[in-house]
Amino acid sequence: MGSLFDYLNWRGDLSFSQAEINEVDGMIFSLLSYIDFSGIASTSHEESCAIPLRSVVNSYFTKHPDPKKINLGLMVPRDILKLLRVVKDTVRFRSVGVKAHVSILDPERQMQFSATTFTLGECGEVVAFRGTDDTIVGWKENFNMSFMEVVPAQTEAVSYLAEAAAAFKGRISLAGHSKGGNLAIYAAARSTEQVQDRLTSIWSYDGPGFFHKMLNDPAYIRIRPIIRTLIPQSAVVGLLLEHEENYVVVKSRQRGGVLQHDGMTWEIVGSSFVHLRHVTGDSRRLDRTLNQLIHSMSLEQREQFTESIYQLLSANNALTLTELVSMRKKWIENGRRVDPKVYRTILGTLTALINLAAKNFWDDIRHKN
Repeated sequence: MGSLFDYLNWRGDLSFSQAEINEVDGMIFSLLSYIDFSGIASTSHEESCAIPLRSVVNSYFTKHPDPKKINLGLMVPRDILKLLRVVKDTVRFRSVGVKAHVSILDPERQMQFSATTFTLGECGEVVAFRGTDDTIVGWKENFNMSFMEVVPAQTEAVSYLAEAAAAFKGRISLAGHSKGGNLAIYAAARSTEQVQDRLTSIWSYDGPGFFHKMLNDPAYIRIRPIIRTLIPQSAVVGLLLEHEENYVVVKSRQRGGVLQHDGMTWEIVGSSFVHLRHVTGDSRRLDRTLNQLIHSMSLEQREQFTESIYQLLSANNALTLTELVSMRKKWIENGRRVDPKVYRTILGTLTALINLAAKNFWDDIRHKN
């Protein structure tokens, strides 16, 4: 089976007017949104401000002549840099316009948000929302989703899409990987009916779900037919919280677990990913365990656990996971000074998780026998 690079080698000579945008293209745009184009791409939504992707990428590598020194963090696959070099020379992507690149990190609001709009000429636009990056604030916001119905990045996504739709009157597709997929769906659900009617597709690649209240909202139900949720066969992130829409299971060349979250590892045949019938048994068991844990905790308990984890990770004032790992000895030493209540909260939650995991494992074994 092929990779994203095989797809670009096969389909890269066809423009979007010759072959319409598909789920693989949506993943490519989602992955490109992880790149920081600040100071290179325009921040404006106006059509005239779009810069050809080839020019943007060339400027990016002029700004960063040594790829080894580009810090993408622990969570962003470095193969995205190779992807950048390849897409800029394809007929399909080189003339795609890049505009409205926004990147916001606000520790006070506990918000990490970034989005980029890609213009396809007469074929419309693609609004791509970035997933969680290397920042601890970004991960804190992810945890906040377990007890907050709305997090700041979701509100920002709604505003971003409204501005994009106001500046461009054609058809719009939304895409995002990880948290970016959640943002794409949320922005669409909270848009006006006039904007919703212009949306052609919403791709969420292994993105977490929502609270039941969101899934029962008429605005969400209205866009549900165009939501396309794709998750790897050993999904972890993409099964968190609740999903009402059907999801498509995709084959990853990684053997299992969190590593399959990396969209660069998803296998491709033709112009789509390799689809499977269902997720693995381990994935179903983990999904059941995590959701049982979440539903067994009150919103207050979820918030206490999230704040405890954040206090522990922030004990040494690290801003990113990369910094946290690099100073792990000092972090462990300073972490000992954290309030004992923090440890008790974390330990109690992890103990409950382990007990649930063990119970579900043995229940499955007994069921098979």
